[in-house]
Amino acid sequence: MEVPSRRLDYNGHVTEESYLQLSGLALGKLFSYIGHDADYRAKSGSYYTVETHMCHLGELHAGDRAEVFTQVLGVDDKRLHLFYVIRREGDENPAATIEQMLIHVDATSKHGGPVKGNVRHRLFELARLHAQLPRPERAGSSIHMPLSSSSSPK
Repeated sequence: MEVPSRRLDYNGHVTEESYLQLSGLALGKLFSYIGHDADYRAKSGSYYTVETHMCHLGELHAGDRAEVFTQVLGVDDKRLHLFYVIRREGDENPAATIEQMLIHVDATSKHGGPVKGNVRHRLFELARLHAQLPRPERAGSSIHMPLSSSSSPK
């Protein structure tokens, strides 16, 4: 996807919203691949994002072509753990990473419930294949600011 100028902040860099949009588009591609379509959502349920962690590691600018790499870090009957690397096309250094945890919600009960049928099969197979990839260094990171006397209000 080429980054449009309307996606820039006051510093001329891509906004957080744009990185989230890119990961959302990648999630849509993943859902399409596994068969998580309108029929599946109506009959079986859907995934909902419960947590997102984004790290800004570089910059994208207007006119850059961005690419998103999606890795399934884990899956069970109710949860899906994803990691995205967003890069400028042809650049090895990531501009951002996004990690997400999603929960599968049953269409009937509207509560967390198991993923079903072919969607489950394809997702578990993808997770098996992705388990052979190196785990991203930033996966599982958290934001942390150690408390010290210099950071305490006076």
